[in-house]
Amino acid sequence: MIDLDFILNSTKGRLLSGKTASMFSGVSTDTRKITKDEIFFALKGDNFNGQDFVLQAFDGGASGAVVESPLSEDLNDKVLIQVPSTLKALGDLATSWRMSFPDLKVAAITGSNGKTTTKEMTWSIVSLKHNTLKNTGNFNNLIGLPLTLFQLNKDYSAAVVEVGMNDFGELKRLSEIARPDVGAITNIGHAHLEKLGGLDGVAKAKGELVENFNEGNIFVVNLDDPRVEKIANSLNCQKITYGINSKDAMITAHDIESNDLSSIKFTMNVSSEEFPISIKGIGLHNVMNSLCAAGIAISLGCDISQIQEGLASYAPTHMRLEVLDTPYGFKIINDAYNANPDSMKRAIDELVRLKGKGKTIAVLGDMLELGEGSEHEHLEIGKYLSSSGVDSVILYGKFAHQILEGYGNSTDGIVVSTHEEAAKILIDLANPDDLVLVKGSRGSKMELVIKELSKE
Repeated sequence: MIDLDFILNSTKGRLLSGKTASMFSGVSTDTRKITKDEIFFALKGDNFNGQDFVLQAFDGGASGAVVESPLSEDLNDKVLIQVPSTLKALGDLATSWRMSFPDLKVAAITGSNGKTTTKEMTWSIVSLKHNTLKNTGNFNNLIGLPLTLFQLNKDYSAAVVEVGMNDFGELKRLSEIARPDVGAITNIGHAHLEKLGGLDGVAKAKGELVENFNEGNIFVVNLDDPRVEKIANSLNCQKITYGINSKDAMITAHDIESNDLSSIKFTMNVSSEEFPISIKGIGLHNVMNSLCAAGIAISLGCDISQIQEGLASYAPTHMRLEVLDTPYGFKIINDAYNANPDSMKRAIDELVRLKGKGKTIAVLGDMLELGEGSEHEHLEIGKYLSSSGVDSVILYGKFAHQILEGYGNSTDGIVVSTHEEAAKILIDLANPDDLVLVKGSRGSKMELVIKELSKE
């Protein structure tokens, strides 16, 4: 329960109507999901204004609302609070709620690739020691993170959250909201270039997560990424380092072995103590994600046995290098959740590495948010495909022809105009022993190709 005075003090809002002794069962930003006695935050977006739905929120059971301008209607005893910005007020309230649990430890994870997998791995470990909250789905932004933090109660002793961004300033604000005790940047890669420019811009934006860290904070540092290491060198905080190629890292891995399409085994070394690790799924880069997860877990008091057990219980996330069977006998690597140049190359590497008796087929959609470099980056992916040895490609999207050009305009490359067409061609092209990669940015919705296969 959240009382009115707590909300007013946290948001510096002005009470327009309602009883000062009011209590609220929770916070909502969506009238379609409102429950009894919640307080509704009327957020504004490019294509909507939550203030238009305040009365609908009250009809749905809300007993209060936070708005940016007064309403003309008579609200009787309903609470109405006015603030300059409902989005800022939502974040400010979430910060106060998070800080009302002084013994809670929060770990925040960002990075161009791997933050969701790392978060899930971390949670699998940390939840063995602490009752641990995590965010789900796309609840990693300026709306989703606060809504996640409002789930905190006295039973939680830790929270592990991923945070994302696509512009400068966003991670700074997310860090202000979450007040993480521990931070990690998995890597700096070619993502969100449309607003951030080159890799230095990405590094600057990602570094906002930890820029205010001090002696009381812990930064889990990927020493294999020079830009992450540079960020760490500028900070006066505690550091836990990891890497595969960096000899000075506190946490390392060696003897890495892949077991077909089911698991990866390796030896983890933590401060000279070695022990075996097994993680489900594919993706050799997930070894690095597991090292990062181990570092965060150690910072939250976990031991080696918990690292082993937690990583063994981790289950690959939906649409992230997820291996699927099809009715036609061939297997699919479903990596359709998102894509950027770095993650696309890693997925192609996995496709080729795991090739069996049959051929390899890549079904690829566009990589979005690359700005002026979009055509060039898609052309480079085509060249990467050609040199990698992928046998055939099926391409969908605005930049499909750029990939095909880089691939060499080969007869083994096909451009399609719909997901349905891609699925039909794939059915004709693929044999039972073949391995297929399906990948693209979220806006490309490449999972629809896989759904079409189940219709046949």
